Amino acid sequence: MRDETEQAIVRAVDVMQSRLGEPLSLDTLAEAAMFSKFHFSRLFLRATGVPPGRFLSALRMEKAKELLLSTDWNVVDIGTAVGYNSVGTFSTRFSRSVGLSPTNYRRFRGFAPCHRGPEPPVRSARQRRIRSTVSLPPGEKRRAVFVGLFPGPIPEGRPLAGTLVAAPGPYELTVPATPESHLTAFSLPAGTAAGLHALSPEDARLMGGRRLGALEPGPTLCLPDLPLSFRSRLDVPVLMATPRPFTPMCPETNAGLPEAVPV
Repeated sequence: MRDETEQAIVRAVDVMQSRLGEPLSLDTLAEAAMFSKFHFSRLFLRATGVPPGRFLSALRMEKAKELLLSTDWNVVDIGTAVGYNSVGTFSTRFSRSVGLSPTNYRRFRGFAPCHRGPEPPVRSARQRRIRSTVSLPPGEKRRAVFVGLFPGPIPEGRPLAGTLVAAPGPYELTVPATPESHLTAFSLPAGTAAGLHALSPEDARLMGGRRLGALEPGPTLCLPDLPLSFRSRLDVPVLMATPRPFTPMCPETNAGLPEAVPV
């Protein structure tokens, strides 16, 4: 993408970030980018992978996650701060995007709850194995990374399958047949004593991903290396609750997603 176009899309994202609590029309965002709204919509989708309205909604949920961990505001006030007049609508959308209710997200300090998953089932004929590696930017220290398969470009809710790995290194997923899929990987905080926003700024997170499209049952799919890079302003936020790395308190947890178990 040309630098001028990317800068224009970033201007629109800046408007979103600065006005999360306000109604924002497509006309307003297109004006910030200095494009017609139809041309802006096409360029925005190409740059970010999602339409402007979906990106804005994801930014609002990301901000709500931050406020739940960094303030003592009640859920009603947080919903209002990110543009929701109805606490019911806000709570429903938050729960669908994050995988936890606002109250439980705060209770678990930003992490998915620690629990033992079910026993791995017998592998189904409707599943397929994915195998590859995750790499980090030069000079980055080894760290925990979550690799997940999602039905859309935004990592939200519960993935179709997921695993925690030490990166750089290999990973393997057993995934269900699906008409559309996106592989996403992102780094986790260094510790588990607090939620993500209390430990590491979102813009310091390493991310990577690719669209895989339809997945049908078949032989093991060996993919090219998945390189991670620092999140840019045009990368969609990670909305799912942060998977909890292995700890003595939770030795057999894999983000609540046992390897080879689609969820």
